[in-house]
Amino acid sequence: MGNTSFFETGGLDELDTQIKLFELGIESFSPYASTGKVDMIIRSDTNQHVRYADIKVSTGVKEGQKMVWKLEMSFFMNNESFLILSYRVPGEDESLEKHHLIIDSESFLEIIKKEKIISKDNYWVLNLPYTELQSMHLKKQKTKKVKLIKALRPYIDKWELIVNWARNVE
Repeated sequence: MGNTSFFETGGLDELDTQIKLFELGIESFSPYASTGKVDMIIRSDTNQHVRYADIKVSTGVKEGQKMVWKLEMSFFMNNESFLILSYRVPGEDESLEKHHLIIDSESFLEIIKKEKIISKDNYWVLNLPYTELQSMHLKKQKTKKVKLIKALRPYIDKWELIVNWARNVE
């Protein structure tokens, strides 16, 4: 597929995420759509206790042979929060499939520290080899060479992290 415009759909990814959360029964609203810090806030009111969490949706951009996400460090504050890194890779039938890395901010910060991702100008820049990211979704998987891919693999399309948070399930 020669068209790369599908890599530049950040606003649509925010909307798609909000629709997906609605389908999962999670209340959300987007006072900050398309800002660097927060795209939406989700609400949980289990056991007569209301909690809020921030969500940042970041669309991966294909740059050469890498998929790149640029994340503002200011997002990671004291609030409960989730990071959703969206990306598209060709499936086995060569059609584009949308996937998400869904990770809570605490786990993300642990991975950043362990993998020694360096910040620059108040941003973390994640660079993942596109071919390895794509191979994670194929039935016949290649050996992973990048440690960051291995660290993020458990978070692929893991919507249950947000669902469990909303239902207050540990």
